[in-house]
Amino acid sequence: MINDPDRAQREDTRNMILFVIASLVIWLIYDHLVLQPRMKAEETARKAAQEAAAQLTPAEAAALNPLPRDREAVLGDSPRLSLANTEIEGSIALTGGRVDDIRLRRYFQTLEKKNPVDLLSPAGSTYPRYAEFGWVSADESVKTPGKESRWAVAGNQADATLTQGGTVTLFWENGQGIRFERILTLDDHFLLTVTQRVVNRSGKDVTLHPYSLIAQQGLPAELFGRYIIHEGPIGYAGDKLTELTYKKIRKEPLTEIESPRGWIGLTEHYWFTGLIPQEGTNIKYRYIYTAPQMTGQKERFQTDMTGMAQKIATGGEAQVVTHLFVGPKKLKQIERYEKALNIPHFDLTLDFGMYYFLTKPFFYILEFFGRLTGNMGIALIILTVIVRIAVFPLANTSFKSFARLKKIAPEMQELRTKYGDDRQKLQEALVKLYEKEKVNPAAGCFPILVQIPIFFALYKVLQIAIEMRHEPFFGWIPDLSAADPTTIFNLFGLIPWTPPSFVPMIGAWPCMMLVFMLIQRQMNPPPQDKTQALMMNLMPFFMTFLLAGFASGLVIYWTFSNALSILQQYIIMTRMGVKVHFLRTKEEKEMEQQVAAGPAVHPKLEMIEDQVEDALFGKEDEKDAQDKPVSKPKPKPKKKKGPAKKP
Repeated sequence: MINDPDRAQREDTRNMILFVIASLVIWLIYDHLVLQPRMKAEETARKAAQEAAAQLTPAEAAALNPLPRDREAVLGDSPRLSLANTEIEGSIALTGGRVDDIRLRRYFQTLEKKNPVDLLSPAGSTYPRYAEFGWVSADESVKTPGKESRWAVAGNQADATLTQGGTVTLFWENGQGIRFERILTLDDHFLLTVTQRVVNRSGKDVTLHPYSLIAQQGLPAELFGRYIIHEGPIGYAGDKLTELTYKKIRKEPLTEIESPRGWIGLTEHYWFTGLIPQEGTNIKYRYIYTAPQMTGQKERFQTDMTGMAQKIATGGEAQVVTHLFVGPKKLKQIERYEKALNIPHFDLTLDFGMYYFLTKPFFYILEFFGRLTGNMGIALIILTVIVRIAVFPLANTSFKSFARLKKIAPEMQELRTKYGDDRQKLQEALVKLYEKEKVNPAAGCFPILVQIPIFFALYKVLQIAIEMRHEPFFGWIPDLSAADPTTIFNLFGLIPWTPPSFVPMIGAWPCMMLVFMLIQRQMNPPPQDKTQALMMNLMPFFMTFLLAGFASGLVIYWTFSNALSILQQYIIMTRMGVKVHFLRTKEEKEMEQQVAAGPAVHPKLEMIEDQVEDALFGKEDEKDAQDKPVSKPKPKPKKKKGPAKKP
């Protein structure tokens, strides 16, 4: 009920649904037009720096860091201990003892499956990242192993290989009676266990701190570069998850946390390299950034752990156990390690986001049906159906509200014809019409808002699930984690012509998504505001343009979800006696012209405001009834007492 006519004159364009949709569009535009070009610019700058360094004189180049060399050539600079199991293969440098050569045996860089994914590479290569273990002493006279120390294989096994379930021991002696040992054990998946032992025969007590670190020089080769996925230093310690983006750690170059339990490492889109200490000892976890000190040098990102000081008496020994995880972020395997090693919240190596309570169950469902059907695309469609069933009651409420609005569209058009440019009377008449027909436009808003977290959770799942990577779908989709490779500009490959790079690649699946979005727009009630009408008309094309470059799995989900929504809405409208037109009718075109030419009205917003005021302060008629003074009944006049009449 409208009590203040002046409110009808305010140009208030707030609308909950449009606000959320506009926010989503702005975010997608920012990601597509700002973040992606920024990442490309950073990569271009990195290559330019390398080219500039290449133009230095030999003397200048020798004074600076050398240019990156071929990975295999760098690996040949040091004797190595080979390691291999069914999932990973690589080697450990015996000079320095670094674990700097790990590649995955079942994951490849491209669909051709020629080059395996390298997760650890030695310093001096193009994308260096390595793990290092050791001891530090406050007493400079005590020699500890460094990057030039030459480790030997115990038992004179110069050609030894570390295999799954096996153990190999490396040792180094400092010439002062102290022997440093590393006992290496490799499991059947992605875990290398390093037991560092110190045997003191020096004749005096020594105090040492154990440490382990993961260092990376420069940015990784496969940087995803979108805010939806965290990439960079990550760790869990002190009952807190720490996620530092590469941008943030440049501003905060040192972060320290102490805790007896936790883990730390570097994460990528699909891969994780991390350190897990043994339980029971207090550990200092650090996140460190070191900027380049000279031209040609790379920035350095480091995560490390330092244990408590261990005093080793002469004739005694001490040891510390550290686990090194190097592999894909497969949830099932990570949860097995979490349970077996009692690692706190190790599943957070996957970026489930703020909707963790939704994202993780969706992940389980997708992974389960992927294993059951053998095709992640089919699993995605099944997940879409399950989600649509789960939100059926909410969607049902929205579609019924939309159907009622669609049903009274002819009467709304008559009101526009009757009142013309009189905005106040038109808005009042529309609200009265809604109240008369018992139509509440706001009833369709809340169920849609509730479904927004579900969309973001599903979007998150499709981005983080490594099970989607390089997984094909029927037809022309070779990789569900990549964009649709076809384009409408060559009729999806029928014309033997490749469009130039500046032409957007809008594939077949995005085009199908556009068709369903246009159908769904047609089935919705006509907006009564020209700004809203313009946004609703442009929205399908905006979404198609923006999502065309996203993973095809996301577009397939969106397409099937829209198709199911159309089916549900069609059934509801048919049952309510509302005619369904998939193309605009003459009356709808006239209504659109009237909305574009007429005044902007917001009957939905007006009704929402009235409902909020009624809920907070009570209805005006009830309040008036309460405030109205109650008249007291007049006392009856008393009869005068007199002598009784004689009969």
